[in-house]
Amino acid sequence: PTELYTGTEVGFSTLRLEKESTVRFINDVVREISEMTPSPYMHIGGDEAHVTKKDDYIGFVNLFTDVVKKNGKVMIGWEEIAQGNIDSNAIVQHWTNPDYAKMASEKGARIIMSPSTRVYLDMQYDSLTRLGLHWAAYIEADGSYNWDPATQVEGVDPASILGVEAPLWGETIDSMDDIEYLLFPRITAVAEVGWTPAANRSFDGYKGRIAAHGPRWKRMGIDYYPSALIPWK
Repeated sequence: PTELYTGTEVGFSTLRLEKESTVRFINDVVREISEMTPSPYMHIGGDEAHVTKKDDYIGFVNLFTDVVKKNGKVMIGWEEIAQGNIDSNAIVQHWTNPDYAKMASEKGARIIMSPSTRVYLDMQYDSLTRLGLHWAAYIEADGSYNWDPATQVEGVDPASILGVEAPLWGETIDSMDDIEYLLFPRITAVAEVGWTPAANRSFDGYKGRIAAHGPRWKRMGIDYYPSALIPWK
């Protein structure tokens, strides 16, 4: 037993793959969660395992691949799982390393696009933003808009891309107002990227349309970030 950890650093601990109790634990957890949810998917994480030896990491991925499938779920994992024996039954979530995303595509896996420099909505808009982090990038409204999932990673087959997910991690968030401040307007940019072909999009067209939502958001009490790039009504 260890002291309860309440920090935000990651990747400094690992499990011992060679222990029977570890394998039993993994099987139990996957089975119990599978029984609790009707979702066909299970996200196993798999990122930032900094102190896990590479051979052990691959062993863990292969173990999870078998256990998740045995429990009737489709495995999702962050792009690092591409190092394991994955195939078309796996879904890989791209966030920072294009080589892993390309590797996953070559193995037949489907891809969720979540590039941290575009859609990590806990990033600050700029250096003066009162909330958020900036380890990936400062992401203004145009940063969340001006990219194309189909061409984000060279070598990834566009047909293998399932869609886009925009994470909002909570290290700097204390309230719903904080959530809204980091989400709006960028979540609308991400939505349009996900649903509209790049040939039919332009930031100039977007910013004019989204500006009209400012008064609506105010009436709804949404604490949006008043980006200087948008001519708010």
